[in-house]
Amino acid sequence: MARGLLIWLFIMLAETIHGVLRGFLLEPRVGSHMAERVGWPVAAVLVLAIATLAIRWTGLASRRQLLQLGAVWAVLTLLFELAIGALRGLGGAALAGALNPFTGSVLWSATLMLAAPFIAARLRGVG
Repeated sequence: MARGLLIWLFIMLAETIHGVLRGFLLEPRVGSHMAERVGWPVAAVLVLAIATLAIRWTGLASRRQLLQLGAVWAVLTLLFELAIGALRGLGGAALAGALNPFTGSVLWSATLMLAAPFIAARLRGVG
């Protein structure tokens, strides 16, 4: 599980760099809303690519272990996203909006993180 946490940290680093680059390079050209709509699929590919490349390193193979790791990743991702939002000065309403699956992407990100270890293992033939 410790290696799985290191992979999550690497994913968060990659996602943070992705978000900063999206903000500097894409948002000025297409606006915040469109940049997020374009950025989310790119972020999903990043998450799945990193998870797929690293899943064997975790040593986890059973469906239960993979889903447990995904649950840890999902909770940590929710906490991370909400903490970043709070640090950016977002109020309670904005944070709640980020959790709304119709208006925000945080729950979608957490869902992806829940499934990522399992998907990665299947793609790599683990388990």
